[in-house]
Formats: sequence, C-alpha cells, structure tokens
Amino acid sequence: METLGFDFPAFGNTQNVGHNIRMTEKTSNILYYSGLTLLAIGAFGLTFAAFFAIIGLPIFIVGLILILTSLKKSWKQRLIPIGLFIIGILAFWPIWIAVNSVGPEIFLIPENYRGRVNIVYKKECGIKLEKSDEGLVYNIPNDGILILDMEQKYGFIDHTYYLIDQTGNRTELPKMDVRDFNEEWTLEKNPNEPPRDKLGVFHWGRTGSMGKMIDENGEVSNQDDLYTYSEFYVSTYSDLMERFDFKYEREFDSIRDNKIQKCK
Repeated sequence: METLGFDFPAFGNTQNVGHNIRMTEKTSNILYYSGLTLLAIGAFGLTFAAFFAIIGLPIFIVGLILILTSLKKSWKQRLIPIGLFIIGILAFWPIWIAVNSVGPEIFLIPENYRGRVNIVYKKECGIKLEKSDEGLVYNIPNDGILILDMEQKYGFIDHTYYLIDQTGNRTELPKMDVRDFNEEWTLEKNPNEPPRDKLGVFHWGRTGSMGKMIDENGEVSNQDDLYTYSEFYVSTYSDLMERFDFKYEREFDSIRDNKIQKCK
C-alpha cells in the first residue's frame, strides 16, 4: 500500500501576505485624482449649490478619504489640496452672505400705529429712498402703506423696527414668531411662551406681488399694474389672532390698491 505524502510549509517560514501588499503608482493616482474630483463636487455642493449640501458633504468626505489613502503621494501632496478646499468653503460663506444681504434696514413706525404694514415696490411710482449712515430708513406713513419707486431686493435681511413719536424718540420693537405661542393644535408646547399682550413685529420678511394676467395672445395684459411688496404686522399676539381678521385684510388690500392707483 502506498502512502500519500503532503508537504507542509514550516510554520516558522510563513509570511503575512497582507504585509506584502504594496500600493502601485497607478492605484495611488486613481485614488488621488478620484478624490480630487469628489472634493470639487462636494465643495460645489457646499457652496454655490447649498441646497445640495445634504449630498455634497458626504461626497466631500469620501473625496477626502480617497486622497488620504493614496499612499504613493507625499503628505504634502495630499494635505495641501484638502486644506485649500476647506479654506475656500469657509471663506465662501461670509462673502456670499455679505453680497446677498439686504440691509441694514430701519423701519420707523408711528407710535400709535397697530396692524399690517406694506412696503410697495413699483417703478415710476412713489418715493425714492436714499441710504443713510444707518442704512435704508423706511418712514412708514399713518396708513401703514409706503410706496417706493424702486425694485424689491431679496436676500438675507437685517431689519430693525422702531416706534417713533412726534419728537423723534424711538422705541425698538422685538421681532416675534407666532410659532412661539401655544394653541390647542400645537403639538410641542413651548414652556417659555411669550406674553400674549406683548407688542412686537410679526410676519417680518413676508413678501407678495400682484399676479400677471395673460391674454389670449400670451402677453401680459396688466403690465402697468404689476408691483411687489413686503409686509409685517405691528401687534400683540392676541390682536393678531382676534382683531386683524379676514375683513381687516380685505379692507387693507382695498386701501393699498386705491393708493397705488392714485400714484400712477
């Protein structure tokens, strides 16, 4: 009978295969340049396409990891592009916010005025504002409707609101949010609900416009009537819910539209 013989390697001569794996130049380059591409895409998502940030951030992180694992590149080659991208992103946001900010803007409201305020923007109608040391100053008339001969600007707002008396004394009004107040339908109650009789500014930053009417030829038939507006309310929360109702809104809209018609 023949016996089968097996040659087993001596345990003392076994080698760790994992330690013998070496990254090739080609693999390193693929990781490096793929990482740079993903860094660029991620940086774009974190800056110019901010709405894309939820995807841009993971892409940026993956790109960072790929660059760090491209071991054939020196640390200098890996860290410099990563640092430049991060510095670029951090520098972008303050500059972008400054360029796209509207303000500072000061709103001076007659001390006894309560209710809705509209700032109407309509070309060749109303007054022109000039910038002061404080920024743009809006002197709200007694009816709460200010018509301006200028285009409305949009962006990050920097608004301050004051009541002003006949001698020019100002009292700053706080900006308030209806979501801070508890109602029956409020799912998560606010334990720090503000006083309901506290006077402040509500719905600040809200905007609207006169809609376009298109005729049968597809052209705008009410071009001369078009305008945009921004608005806010000077009120307590209690009055906002009880006093400034649908009837008040209709009357206010009618006064505003009549004033615009007379301004033409």
